Amino acid sequence: MRIGFRVDASTNGGTGHVMRCLTLANELRTLGAEVFFMCRRRPGDLVEFIQEHGYPVYEMTGADQVSWREDAVRVIQILDNVGWVDWLVVDHYELDARWEKSISPHVKKLMVIDDLADRAHDCDLLLDQNLYKRMEERYVGLVPERTTLLLGPAYTLLREEFFLSSPSKEEWDGKIRRILVSFGGSDPTNETMKALQAVERLKITPRVDVVIGKNHPHKQAITRLCERHEKVELHIQTREMARLMERADLAIGAGGSSVWERCYMELPSLVIETAANQTEVISSLRETGAIFYLGKSSEVNVGRLSQSLARLMDAPQRMKNAWESVKELMKGHKRYEVSKFIMGGGTNG
Repeated sequence: MRIGFRVDASTNGGTGHVMRCLTLANELRTLGAEVFFMCRRRPGDLVEFIQEHGYPVYEMTGADQVSWREDAVRVIQILDNVGWVDWLVVDHYELDARWEKSISPHVKKLMVIDDLADRAHDCDLLLDQNLYKRMEERYVGLVPERTTLLLGPAYTLLREEFFLSSPSKEEWDGKIRRILVSFGGSDPTNETMKALQAVERLKITPRVDVVIGKNHPHKQAITRLCERHEKVELHIQTREMARLMERADLAIGAGGSSVWERCYMELPSLVIETAANQTEVISSLRETGAIFYLGKSSEVNVGRLSQSLARLMDAPQRMKNAWESVKELMKGHKRYEVSKFIMGGGTNG
């Protein structure tokens, strides 16, 4: 079976899209599929990173921003050269049903990964792995009746490293001894630096693991700050995120796709909203008690973040309550469910 992916990343975002596509691609390859990617060249793209995972990448050069028609023309050219494609997976906020209808005659089936529910799609399968209120109603009127919907955290795409790890706490006293700071690969508003400066203000400094992408725009400044502190360790483009989550007691991060990795690893989070598409997810998670929400990035300064951290450091029972809540969220996770559906030709059998 031959499967293509259409996904982009840049210094402005998209790292999470590439990472979840790579996760699905790895599962599909394990199940015997032949996989390739189609990516537009932009500053901060992850083309080489995808290639390092052993996948051919068909590069789409030209302007950073093009119309959906121009994008479709280039994709069709690539598909015609590749030959028969059983599934095309698209994970892209700038593409919708118009693009998908143009592409459909050139592939057997089309899958969309989305979490906005803000535009129409014309696809055979749609995955939205986030938690929302009235989740089953989100795509009513936005997809054809034939579309199979896989909705909710049960279908979260998790890398193999998470299945090889496991939450290490059978019992916990609620004390924060180690913090994980991670705001995704791009972090355009530099929440990472804000979090590190907040930790510096604490009276008792815990151990800290800091994760950034190799294209982080403030990598040098973050590196210098981390080098000043014996208890702070910097990880750039790490492939050991599960291990870092496993040994942490609290994460400081955004409300993007990595929030489900933290939930799977039963790790409570102090969350800063860094993009509008995180609002509903954060709202749903707040109701479960699994996260502590600070606000939008523009509203959260170093002082506010440091004060919140200090309060949590002094509130072990509050941390234990969050830990108990987060443990419930991913109990129904279905490993390989999405890839098995695709490899089954679009059926659950």
